[in-house]
Amino acid sequence: MGKRVLMVLGGTWHDFDGFAAAMRPVFKRAKLKVEATYEPDALTQLDGSRYDLVLINTCIGERREDDGPTAPGFTDRQVESLTRWVRGGGGLLAVHAATVAGQSSPALRTLLGGVFVTHPPQFNFTVYPLHEEHPITARIDAFTVHDEFYVQDYDRSVEIHAVALDRGVAHPMVWSKSEGEGRVAYIAMGHGPEVWGLEPYQRLMLQAIEWLMA
Repeated sequence: MGKRVLMVLGGTWHDFDGFAAAMRPVFKRAKLKVEATYEPDALTQLDGSRYDLVLINTCIGERREDDGPTAPGFTDRQVESLTRWVRGGGGLLAVHAATVAGQSSPALRTLLGGVFVTHPPQFNFTVYPLHEEHPITARIDAFTVHDEFYVQDYDRSVEIHAVALDRGVAHPMVWSKSEGEGRVAYIAMGHGPEVWGLEPYQRLMLQAIEWLMA
């Protein structure tokens, strides 16, 4: 029986339908059963559910700057439910703009291990897996993407698995952490189809999911 994934989407500035459409065949080949929703209240119904993993790709929050999201952020109840579920043994994969929501929710920032700060206009950059191999980045060589380069304020306790360079400074692109009995992973890349279709990116997503559910 395939593992069940709840994919929570929504917000501004991103093609979430396109992301879901691009990832569905990838997940299907891995025998993952995906249920996608734009209803964040689904996070309040995780207790007793049969989901093996929650994947969040959203761009939401209360920020009102010109380059920020205008969609409401997660509620305290939604974040508390998700945190309880993860600490009880669940797996959480946060993708790309998911860390934006941490700007309006300190509890979510703590759960994810970091929060979005800014990004320059899209450009080509190379993602480098670190020398110390991890199951998330195993057998993945450095690969180049045309993407938004996310600069994050991240907890120094997270385990970084891949970095990229912007103006001579290395920033984390992939990290993970333990949370109670559960696990959390974050993948910063993934704004558009130029990234979603890359074989190394798809493999990175699948290996992250496999590690989270192990």
